[in-house]
Amino acid sequence: MKQIVMNRGQRGLALVVSLLFLMVVTILSLAAASNSSLGLKMSANMQDAYESFQAAEAGIYAALGLAGSGHDPFVREDVVQPFAAIAADDHPLRGLRDGADKVAVEVALLAVDRDCPRPPSESGGSSVGLFDCDYYRIKSEHDVDSKARTRVELGVVKTVIGESG
Repeated sequence: MKQIVMNRGQRGLALVVSLLFLMVVTILSLAAASNSSLGLKMSANMQDAYESFQAAEAGIYAALGLAGSGHDPFVREDVVQPFAAIAADDHPLRGLRDGADKVAVEVALLAVDRDCPRPPSESGGSSVGLFDCDYYRIKSEHDVDSKARTRVELGVVKTVIGESG
């Protein structure tokens, strides 16, 4: 019996198919590596943004924490550096990863002796006119070069004894 030999014609075709398959696999792996690298960069940027926001927010809370203390920034004047008189060991932002000097906090006086905000249910009462309110804005900005910058602002109302009280 005579054997049929088909190997000669298929050798070239198998080589071409395997090369095409390897090329497709290579392109897919390059695309996956590129997407993975982009994903890592995006997650690093998000982490920097979150840390920057948390540091700026910590500056706001640290300024609020000074209220009623010997370093009270709510004294009816603008305070550019509310933490300037505090020692480095006692600084409220000393635990930040980037350091306390990367957070700039300002307390701005907006209005003095104004009416206090009241809900409609408390519009009349015996304390109306006895208490006034001072309005402040705390601005906290965290800035790290080539990473992230965040500014957070918070309005503060301080109740004070009014002129008629």
